[in-house]
Formats: sequence, C-alpha cells, structure tokens
Amino acid sequence: MLEKLLQLVGEGGIRSYDELAVQLGVSRPLVEAMILDLVRLGYLRPAVGACEGSPGCRAGCGLGGCSTGPLWTLTERGARAAGQPNP
Repeated sequence: MLEKLLQLVGEGGIRSYDELAVQLGVSRPLVEAMILDLVRLGYLRPAVGACEGSPGCRAGCGLGGCSTGPLWTLTERGARAAGQPNP
C-alpha cells in the first residue's frame, strides 16, 4: 500500500488526505501515518514552495488557503520505489 501511495504522489497534482484515503481504501489517519513514515524513511519530502507554517496551513502556497494538508513530493529514493523518473 505504501508503494501505491508513492505512485499517487508521483503522478503529480494536488490531492487531499481524504482523496488519498478514498483512492487507497483506508482511513485518513492511516494515510497521514503512512506519509509520515515515508518522510521518515526518505521517500517523501515537503514540496518546494510549500507553506512552512503549521502542517495544515496552505495560505502561503498560492492555493488560496485550501484544506488539502501539507504538500509532498517524491525524493529520488521515492521516485525509484514508485517507478517514476527522478524528480
């Protein structure tokens, strides 16, 4: 399931935690935990230009204060694991 999450992140675009949960067939808290694990393991990192404020704040990202949650992107390690070209 972590690999599928990496693939979804690697596809680009912006998805809320709730959208990811639906796509993966799991709860939002589980998606949040999986993302934190992937960050800790070096597969994900905050997206360039992402808000550096509180985790839920997107006011500085140009998206108008949406509620998607933090924005993440694949690291080189994450891209390899997801079968994506290097970011």
